[in-house]
Amino acid sequence: MKNRMVSFRPFLNGDITDLIRIWNNHGADSALLTDLSIDLFDQLVLSKPYFDRQGLITAVEENRVIGFVHAGFGPNADETDLDPHLGVVSMLLVHADCKDPTIADELLKRGEQYLRDRGAQEIVAAGFDTTCPFYLGLYGGSQLPGILESDTQRCDFFTNSGYQSVGRIALSKCDLNTVHVGFDREVLRLRRSMKIDYLPDPKSRSWWDACTQGFLPQLQVTATPTAGGTLVASAIFWDMQSLFANNGPRTMGLSKIDISDTEQDFSVVRYLLLESFRYLQQQEIAFIQTQADAEDEATKELFQAVSLETFDVGLILKK
Repeated sequence: MKNRMVSFRPFLNGDITDLIRIWNNHGADSALLTDLSIDLFDQLVLSKPYFDRQGLITAVEENRVIGFVHAGFGPNADETDLDPHLGVVSMLLVHADCKDPTIADELLKRGEQYLRDRGAQEIVAAGFDTTCPFYLGLYGGSQLPGILESDTQRCDFFTNSGYQSVGRIALSKCDLNTVHVGFDREVLRLRRSMKIDYLPDPKSRSWWDACTQGFLPQLQVTATPTAGGTLVASAIFWDMQSLFANNGPRTMGLSKIDISDTEQDFSVVRYLLLESFRYLQQQEIAFIQTQADAEDEATKELFQAVSLETFDVGLILKK
């Protein structure tokens, strides 16, 4: 920032148009949603009950915001409150006209300091799985995946800033326009013994779930024995198209799979997903997206069995 008069301060209400301008004009970035609107930014960021303007730090030059970093926290184990020990650098952007790399460096430094001052012992880049206080659906895919391997600029920035990879997340998708969701002997057997139910907009599972996904159009699909008994498996899908202004092909994100501890888990969950895909095809859904631990061989086998193919990998970067 040599010879530049750049100051840093917390977010002010009047900054929102500048933040949207930076988001939509920060350079080529295929990993990030384009054409972000003020309404969507307000819904996914400012309206969160735990939003703290002190954690949204702006870089200002000549009374004009030229960049920002947004830091927050993940949930505690019960998802009833924030966990101050787990910090997240949720977003960092600088306007494309700003060629000074030290602006981003200083923003990251200040975002990390905000987290440490409030008790953070670990800091992750972007967020992953349920560690997603902000920007769900705006980066990566159906869930926050850490930093995408294909997003080399962000990967290099965070690794050069001392972040280390501690895990990998495989992002997968299925094109329902080209996949034939057929029947086999196992599916026919389970059709006789398992009942599939579809519940739109299910009740939120926790306070954190309500904060991060409760406002999204969701569908819960469950499998229970036709003879009666407890639920064997369930899946949660959410309508990713609900975040976009365009009328392109509809995509559903598979955000959660719950199974009971029985020997028939694989076959039942495969059946549950195949029936879900068949139902979503009928609703004119074009694509399914999901993600899972890249080292989870059982989930990898399950996804392959329902034609979910890996298209990118996310890195969990921690400091």
